Amino acid sequence: MTPEYLGNMLRVACEMANAQGATLFVVDGAVLRPYLIYNLPVEYIQGIGEVRIGTQCCGRAVEQKRPWIVADMLNDPLFAEGRAGALASPIRAGFSVPVMDGDVAIAALGCHFTTSHSPSAVDIERNEVFARLFAISLRAHWPVSTDQPYFVRPVASVSQMETAVQDSAA
Repeated sequence: MTPEYLGNMLRVACEMANAQGATLFVVDGAVLRPYLIYNLPVEYIQGIGEVRIGTQCCGRAVEQKRPWIVADMLNDPLFAEGRAGALASPIRAGFSVPVMDGDVAIAALGCHFTTSHSPSAVDIERNEVFARLFAISLRAHWPVSTDQPYFVRPVASVSQMETAVQDSAA
């Protein structure tokens, strides 16, 4: 399973949740490391820093083995360690679900928003299904390399593709 393939799954999970960006952080001992990043500013990723299990949104989802919501990153005391990322970017809210392999949390799937946000029960349920797909996909390639996170490129909109086709025909 290539990062490009998994990146497509991440993009779809993000778009279906009407989020501005998404992440897949993998467990590496007592921390989570970024593996896939979709449509998020580098300043945000750098600002949240090393995500310890039990902190921020993704770390809490992994620790608790259940979805975790941070509706307002600037005011939530449980997001204190990642607040620099929110301050350095337009990202203001997020929710994460653990990626479980049996009873073990191996990663966290997070969706990120530019305004205060609480996901619906359907959004959470959908991301839990995506998390299961990630677990199945990662199982055969575990452990994955987190030396360099893979930044997933947004797909061009239909109008951008039509313009490109028209330009190439001219």
